Amino acid sequence: MNFRLPVAALPLFLALAAPSHAAEIGAAAHVAAYDDKVIAVMKEGLPTAQRIARFQTIVAQSYDMPAIAALVIGPGWASASAADKSAAIQALTRHSAISLARNFKSYSGEKFVVDPTVQQRGNDSIVKVRIGSDILYFRVHRSGSGWSIIDVISGGVSQLAVQKSDLASTAAGGAAAVAKRLQQVDAKAGG
Repeated sequence: MNFRLPVAALPLFLALAAPSHAAEIGAAAHVAAYDDKVIAVMKEGLPTAQRIARFQTIVAQSYDMPAIAALVIGPGWASASAADKSAAIQALTRHSAISLARNFKSYSGEKFVVDPTVQQRGNDSIVKVRIGSDILYFRVHRSGSGWSIIDVISGGVSQLAVQKSDLASTAAGGAAAVAKRLQQVDAKAGG
């Protein structure tokens, strides 16, 4: 039996037949765009305070900070007030930006090479990125109408798991306690 698809139906058939490939492209493209923004900040050679401000915007745009905050805070997230949730999200965003500003101070020819082959893990996509001899794995998921980073794995260690572990005793006090603790930590570190 020969099956012939009408030419007019071809675009619809292709769109329906390849959602996982489109998901791979979207996840990898999101990580590549994020990497490009990080490189752009590195190339500017900005002072620390300006790097932090730039990275804060990039983190807010590229990561699913509400989901990360909910995972870090755990059960207390559900009962937290909107103001406490907002404060925790802002504190985690700033804390992440300070970490990026410390790790990416200046540009020396670094290149982020995104592997176009994306692995699916349930609803998440795992995007492999090589920076020199280092390999990072970005865990990305759909957020709203686009993609968001939810975790970065470096040397086999999940940054989300480290953050959750570091803040476990504080998270027992809820979202407000996490926000306050991160503000204290960042103030001591000069951020």
